[in-house]
Amino acid sequence: MNSFIIFLRAVNVSGKNLIKMADLKALLVKEGYQDVKTYIQSGNVFLKSNLSAKELKTNFNQLLKKHFQLEISCFVLTIDQVKKALANNPIKREMEGNKLFFTFLDDTPKKEDIDALGALDISPEEYHLNEDLLYFYLPNGMSNSKLNNNFFEKKLKVNATGRNLNTINKMLQLANE
Repeated sequence: MNSFIIFLRAVNVSGKNLIKMADLKALLVKEGYQDVKTYIQSGNVFLKSNLSAKELKTNFNQLLKKHFQLEISCFVLTIDQVKKALANNPIKREMEGNKLFFTFLDDTPKKEDIDALGALDISPEEYHLNEDLLYFYLPNGMSNSKLNNNFFEKKLKVNATGRNLNTINKMLQLANE
């Protein structure tokens, strides 16, 4: 069996795309997935499956549409992909885990969009783009920031979902339990 971490984009945000994680977990168990675990209400799932990541993404999207009437992006990652994202974090200093974000992109942005983003002054915040993974640091916290998932989606013209360092670590912990 393969182990996966799935991040749903924009779930349970401002009363939109509502999915109770207990209901999602029950559905996934009923569908035959193994060792299903969820974390908080923002669409973080760990599970085991015999499917490939591509097959799992297709199946997951079909389940969300059929059972919750939602068409939302889901990012299906192997444990190794999440570990690699953590290990390759270019922001290597002490910081609070809720101020460093890992944003997974559904495609590598075009050079002109990357260049346009690079021309913006975002200090004291910072970001680093590594193909289809974006890291960003918000020293003053998310509530006081210009940077967020929607900002990067608009600027880079890709779908994205982000999680902070605390959530990344928790999902890897769930995978190891």
